[in-house]
Amino acid sequence: MAEVTLQINLSPGDINYSNLTVPALVNAHRNNVDEVLAIVDCCRPQMTKIVKPDIRFPQQEFNQKVEKISAIAEDLKFRGYIDRIIYLHPNNSLQTILSRKYLGGWVNETHDYGGCALMSYLAAFEVTTTRYLIHYDADMLLYQAPNYDWSVEAKYLMDKYPRAVIASPRISPPFSNGKNIPDAPSIHEGRPLILIEDGWRNDWFSTRCFLMDIEKLNNYLPLIQGKVLLETLATKYLNRGYPRSPEILLFKRISGSGGWRLNLKSEQAWLLHPTTKPPRYLELLPEIVKSIQNNVAPETQRGYSDIDLLAWEQLLDSH
Repeated sequence: MAEVTLQINLSPGDINYSNLTVPALVNAHRNNVDEVLAIVDCCRPQMTKIVKPDIRFPQQEFNQKVEKISAIAEDLKFRGYIDRIIYLHPNNSLQTILSRKYLGGWVNETHDYGGCALMSYLAAFEVTTTRYLIHYDADMLLYQAPNYDWSVEAKYLMDKYPRAVIASPRISPPFSNGKNIPDAPSIHEGRPLILIEDGWRNDWFSTRCFLMDIEKLNNYLPLIQGKVLLETLATKYLNRGYPRSPEILLFKRISGSGGWRLNLKSEQAWLLHPTTKPPRYLELLPEIVKSIQNNVAPETQRGYSDIDLLAWEQLLDSH
């Protein structure tokens, strides 16, 4: 038993590309995980100061998209890419458990103040049956060298550092050789880095992709307590950024208590993420995925974790 679960978040926003991205992510890890788990978020984001769900997520249209992403998830399971699916519906019984265990009962909303997922990330921690959890958002793109699995190296290194709670591969294509600047996970993240064996120690907890040690996470629960509780109550009653995102909650609680994230130094794996997904991106995505799998990226993309669509257009047009 590898004691590792591969988990991928799916939501109505992932309809246009998940049939392409999910198989690629699963193929990268299938030989080194015990189970592939999908969390399908069927909950419509609630109203916040900046989110009006009746405008951004009309109920009938949202329901139709939930049906589509659910059908895609079931098809991926039928094709052998997913072993188990957890559906999060409004007011499901799991939500109360998640609120109490992970948020101290202080937050019950399913999404953060920007309309992005909250409970679906926590659900993955709760329903995983292994000690380790590899998580990806469904829109993530991964390069991984043949016969290499970044999670295997990350798990080995995390076991050496008691306070390493989360690990990730490089968050951008390697850049230091071509740009002749000091090496780092990216050029832009802007967080303090401490060089350690085969990687960097980092205080930010991105939810795009990570390897989580669930046993270590349990030492920091609930995430909302102490200063984090005071900040949560302030944002709620002042109506400023409530509810907080899972990234901020993990950062405030774990980093604030001495825990950290390991960024691998290996150039055998790296990530890319699309901040937007216009029609042109979706049109080019099959070729982008193929190029990434061959360890090819535009020079101007190196060091940056968010897709530079113009650079990819130029690269693919030149081939």
